[in-house]
Amino acid sequence: MTSPSNAPDGAHVTDTTVETCPLHVDMVITAIDIDERHRFRMLELGLRRGTVIRVTQRSNFHGRVVAKGTERIALDGQTAAHIHVRRTEHPASPTASAAQ
Repeated sequence: MTSPSNAPDGAHVTDTTVETCPLHVDMVITAIDIDERHRFRMLELGLRRGTVIRVTQRSNFHGRVVAKGTERIALDGQTAAHIHVRRTEHPASPTASAAQ
């Protein structure tokens, strides 16, 4: 988790990262805390603030596979640790009603 003093723009103290979030739960990206070159690559992949993703697999060395719609994107552990997410709050999500 991030602290208020070092939270990237858009992230909140209660946000987690792709590296630490649960499997198969819809999450929304709140911030991507990486350098400009890698942030541009995330934009090319469609991973940006406000995008809903779901971690579908964990791999060695903290890597993750995330689903964005029907796409699957593999992320290394370093990148996964710098993408801040929180649970979605839209009522259509089965996880939103389970969290209440």
